[in-house]
Amino acid sequence: MEDNYVKNAIKKYTMMNREQPGLNVDFSQTTAETCESCGNDTFTQVFQMRKLSALLSPTGQETMIPIQVFACAKCGHINKGFLPKE
Repeated sequence: MEDNYVKNAIKKYTMMNREQPGLNVDFSQTTAETCESCGNDTFTQVFQMRKLSALLSPTGQETMIPIQVFACAKCGHINKGFLPKE
């Protein structure tokens, strides 16, 4: 099972790091993003859940809305800049 997890992680990493046509970025001109809490520089994708009232929902039913954000892989902190504007 763990072997399958590693294969899937490598596949996702490879897909995320393929160069996009026409995109020529010099990474020496970028800045690293670090955790505001612990200084770690790796993050994982997580979801925050928001509830939409039935009164505001187009379906007339209460709805859960997943919002993808990035959390520190070491301490779980979510940088303020990673959160959606309220």
